[in-house]
Amino acid sequence: MENLEQSGLDAVDRFLTTWNSRDPENWATSLNFPHVRPSPFGEINVADTAEDYVVGVDYGQLIKSGWDHSEWDYKHVLHTSPSKIHVAGQWSRYSAAGDIILTTPIVYVCTKVNGEWGIQSRLAVDYVDEDADEDTPELIIRSMNLIQDFIGHYSTGARDACAELLNFPHFSIGTGKLNMTAEPEDFEILQVALITESAVAIQTGLHAMNVAVELSIAGDSINRRTQGVINVNDRDGHLGIQAWSFLYPDEQPLSPNSRGRKSSMTP
Repeated sequence: MENLEQSGLDAVDRFLTTWNSRDPENWATSLNFPHVRPSPFGEINVADTAEDYVVGVDYGQLIKSGWDHSEWDYKHVLHTSPSKIHVAGQWSRYSAAGDIILTTPIVYVCTKVNGEWGIQSRLAVDYVDEDADEDTPELIIRSMNLIQDFIGHYSTGARDACAELLNFPHFSIGTGKLNMTAEPEDFEILQVALITESAVAIQTGLHAMNVAVELSIAGDSINRRTQGVINVNDRDGHLGIQAWSFLYPDEQPLSPNSRGRKSSMTP
């Protein structure tokens, strides 16, 4: 039987090792597509293929900043299933002299597509230095309340109220698939009730945070437990859910050529 935790850790290690190779084509082999890296800043780009991704990679400016290599500060597995694994990690960029240039906490959505593990998405959080004048506690409280409000509205079928709590474009990360909702009127919900079993802020910054959740789903055709990571950020002055990834921990293994189904609030 596959050691899923080790598979997740191997996938993120390969991601960082190929990044340090300074070879965009090599780095892209650690990813699964379509690939997205949601962020509270700037345009969010989706790469449908490895070729699309490579075009957007520029090591030149990075090297000019003094970057020599990147290392893990930590990495650990949050949730596992046979087709998707969530790994929380934090890396730092170093100069040749060993000085830290940049640090970023992030959750990696690792997926198994055509029998191979790769990074489907990276849910990033801006790093908060210990000495920074930051309002992280306020962001945590507001974000946790926002998530609970969303779950409450979802359970009562209040689609419009749910959409108001999202940031757009909104991304639901599947396995080998990506569901992007461009506008509030395009958002869809399922007729199910959601019960929060746990919700824990695992990575927090000034403008974004990642929350690990465990939910019970109850409906006419479903009664299951799901685990997920919800990415909340303050984008253009609006605090909302930018992206999420959910998995079923009791999922049965997929055949080597299987692809995951389209993901919504439930996987």
